[in-house]
Formats: sequence, structure tokens, C-alpha cells
Amino acid sequence: MILSALQPGCPWHRRPGSESRGPCQPDAARAAKRSRHALEGMTTLLAVFLAALASPLAAQQVHRVDDVRLFYHTEGQHAVDAADGNANGIPDQVEDILTQVRAARMMLVQVLGFPEPLKTERFRAARFIDISFRHKDVLKMNGTAYDELQRYNKPGDPPGTLSIAFTVATSVKAPSNLTPAHEFFHLIQYSTTYFKNRWFLEGTARWSERALGTGDLGPARVLSAWPLPDMRKQEIAAMAYDASEHLWNPLAARFDKNGELPGSPVLKQLQAMTYTDGTPVLKDLRLTGWAFIRDVVLELGQIDDLAFRELAYDRWSEENQRSPKNEAFMWCAIEAVARRHAMQR
Repeated sequence: MILSALQPGCPWHRRPGSESRGPCQPDAARAAKRSRHALEGMTTLLAVFLAALASPLAAQQVHRVDDVRLFYHTEGQHAVDAADGNANGIPDQVEDILTQVRAARMMLVQVLGFPEPLKTERFRAARFIDISFRHKDVLKMNGTAYDELQRYNKPGDPPGTLSIAFTVATSVKAPSNLTPAHEFFHLIQYSTTYFKNRWFLEGTARWSERALGTGDLGPARVLSAWPLPDMRKQEIAAMAYDASEHLWNPLAARFDKNGELPGSPVLKQLQAMTYTDGTPVLKDLRLTGWAFIRDVVLELGQIDDLAFRELAYDRWSEENQRSPKNEAFMWCAIEAVARRHAMQR
């Protein structure tokens, strides 16, 4: 549903005669802006991923299924667990992580309708989703995703081949850890909106882990009021992962009393997927608030154009992507989606 009138609380005015594309009007120059900034950091690899691919080629192997590639080492500091219980020549750890990423993609994109990262305006030039491993002592976290197109010049790649990518720690074992699915959700976010304020970025990514995990929703605090008062918005904006408990999970529960996944042939395929130890990849058939969160991500992908213009950004630098100045636009988008979903109840 597209609302044609300016919604209360938005910190701007619609330009007379402009095209209506949502409750918070985006700039019409989307294509030019997206093209300009999608390639902004293409020649500068993030140091951790570059280091992950810097080992001798002879020690590096790749497990590929369709357009998802996982590069790994079997010796040295960043070596994966060599256990291969099904004796297919691929370490179980590697196989399980790629299985989880494929499952997360099937669930979020095909079942729930989130954007396919490789088909979005920002990342459609990419050919692969590339995953690498780093020892956790070096990575300092379970995983990290990158928001720019990468050019790795891997053996066999045609010149100019581009990828989107993330790295996981060698300690991550997919049957008991949803980090790969979490990082894939970041690729969806990056492909759709330039906003990287952590209360959105990590809060909704934490929510997304329930798509494959047990239970329909994580912990949720009671919302004392909606829309939130300004002081509470400031408190939320200072959060990261905990924003899921304080904002996203409560909103998901508010606008989805059912919590069931929509049935489809793809969902049946997901139900049949297992890790190498035989445990199911999909733990249950419930996820509360998926339509609301999906629509928020899409709405933010519209309103970032307007924020770019109204805030007089010259480019989507890292500072601008994370700026507190984005928050008024983000709250307007969230509240607009909330109004639409309230009308549908």
C-alpha cells in the first residue's frame, strides 16, 4: 500500500508536483545516486578480508554452490576444522556454513520477499557472494559483512568480476551458531539502504536469526507508548544488538499476532535441509513480524534518497551512513510502515 499524503512527524515537505513513492518522499535521482555510490569503495578492500585471501593459493580451497563461494584453508592459523564425517572431500564446517547461507537466502528472499542482494540496484553488478574464514583471535568477532562491491581477481574469474562478501570466524559451527545467516541479512540491508545506524543494522539482524532458529521471536520489552517519545528514541538510537529486544521484537509482536511462516514449495525444501550431522537447518515454522521488518527495510531503501538530499550529503561516506542525522528520516519511515500494518490488522 502506498500512502499519497505526507505523514505527520516527517521533518520535510514534499516538492509540489513530485511523484508519490511512499509516505516519506524519496529523491527522484535514485539511479544516479545509487550508481555513483555503489562503486565508491570498490577498489579498497577491507583489510580483514584482504588478509583472509592473502595466503598462498596452494593452501586455499573453495566450496561453491551456484553463485555462493566459500574460500577456506586447511592449514595455518586460519585453517578450518578438517573433520569430514560424510567423506565427500569438503570439511563439514565449510559445508554446513554454506548450507546455512543458502537456507537463509531461500527463507528471506524466496519465502518472505526480502530483496535479493545480487539483483538490487546497488549490487547487481556483483556475480558472487564470497565468504572467507579468519581465526577469531584476529577477527575479534564471530563474523563481519562488507557493504561495498569487492574485486578479488580470484583464479578463473573473468577480468572485472565483482562480489559481495562477509567473513566468519573459524570457531563458528553452523549447526549451533547462526552467524552466517546473520551476516547474510546484513548483505540484504546493505543492498537495500545506505543507513548503517547500529540500532537498525544490528537490531534487525538479531531479529532475523529466528528465521532459521528456534522460536518465533527473541526477548521483547513492553512498548510504553507508540510512536515513541523523543527521549525513548534517543535511548534506542544508542543501542545496537539490544535494540532487537527494546524496539524491533516488540514492534514485530505488535503487528503480527500469528507468527507463522507463509507456506510455499520453497519452505518445504527448507524443511528437508539438514547439516552434515543430520540435524535440521530450519528449526520451526514460526517467525513473528517478518512482513513488518521486511517493509521497514524496503521503506528505508526509499527514504535514504531523501535524507541524502535534505542533509546535503555529497556522498554516502561511512560517517554519513552512521550519522545521527539520519534518525529523523528513519523514524519517519518506521512509523509510516507501522501505520500501514496497523490498518491491515
